[in-house]
Amino acid sequence: MKIAIDALPLMLPKTGIGFYTGHLLSEFVRTAPENEYYLCDMLLGQSFYNLIKIKDLAKSLKTLQNISRFSYPLQPMIRIGLMVYSRGSQETKKIEEMDLFFGPNFKGFFKGNLKNVITIHDMGHEFYPENVEEKVLDYLREELPRAAKLANLIIADSKSTKRDILKFLNVPEEKVKVISIGVDKSFQPIKDPMVLETTRKKYRLSEDFILYLGAIQPRKNITGLIQAYNLLSKRQGFNYDLVIGGGVGWRNENVSRLVVELGLENRIRFTGYIEPLDLPVLYNLATTFVYPSFYEGFGLPVLEAMACGVPVVTSNVSSLPEIAGDAAVYVNPHSVEELSEGIRRILFDGNLRSSCVIKGLERARSFTWEGCARETLKTFNQALRDSILSG
Repeated sequence: MKIAIDALPLMLPKTGIGFYTGHLLSEFVRTAPENEYYLCDMLLGQSFYNLIKIKDLAKSLKTLQNISRFSYPLQPMIRIGLMVYSRGSQETKKIEEMDLFFGPNFKGFFKGNLKNVITIHDMGHEFYPENVEEKVLDYLREELPRAAKLANLIIADSKSTKRDILKFLNVPEEKVKVISIGVDKSFQPIKDPMVLETTRKKYRLSEDFILYLGAIQPRKNITGLIQAYNLLSKRQGFNYDLVIGGGVGWRNENVSRLVVELGLENRIRFTGYIEPLDLPVLYNLATTFVYPSFYEGFGLPVLEAMACGVPVVTSNVSSLPEIAGDAAVYVNPHSVEELSEGIRRILFDGNLRSSCVIKGLERARSFTWEGCARETLKTFNQALRDSILSG
């Protein structure tokens, strides 16, 4: 099977979808080397159809990084020249020669008889449109319904997301396949004191702290977390700091202002972007992990924290209970008091902490990238098989 893959998530600064795409590519090449995989720069849309064949995955990914480093945000024609020049001797083919296009980032490539499988990670723009950048919202509102209609099959990360897709995009239920994403093997308990201490000093972390990791944007409920922490900080003998790690997202101006208003500048630490190699260590250093999001299509940080043996407090909405199962403390994200109480319980109830750690480690082991890739490849085969039968 010849498969073209939207490589744009790998060319932009890494986000969750970039990691999703990269992990799947690695597993595709490892578990199904009989297929041919080609990378496509989707930002050029349908004005440019040549693809880079993956012969050596590491080299191909490095090529993409070099292209993105020098070509964004250059004009399309300049970027096409860079694309051709940077390929060198790599084998290229036209998209018309492919069997299937895989869009891991909501987008398809609908040309001729090319079969399409796209992943829709969430429908958050329908619930919280005010939290989405205008250009992105325009695409999701105008083009995503068309992409969902034209795609042969759609992958959803969770049952919750599947329900939302069916609700908003008016596609047949059998067209949407639920495939859970995986957690990288690097997320595990770490005992090496030197590794732990090096990362602690690098990010200037205290001995005891509550951790949040993710984008800083309204949908993540960072202000609710800060308010809940403020209630806890007033308790006698409460010595835990709050560490908020992650890049600055969309519409977050009120977060830093709230910290100042509450007088918590010395108790709350913003780390900014965390290097990927440091993420597992940071989880291991935390006393507990809190993820109070209003909406998630999957909620990978919850899974990563559990895999590292860290007890989790998270929201009782959207996909989060589906992911964490019985291995977390759940709270109503709209209640600051309930969030505060949930954090207090996980910090001071030893039996509850131990139970969450044990169950979390066990549950995280069932989410693997190999399993995700195998199920995704089955979906590709189904899309081709169904099209042959219908033809």
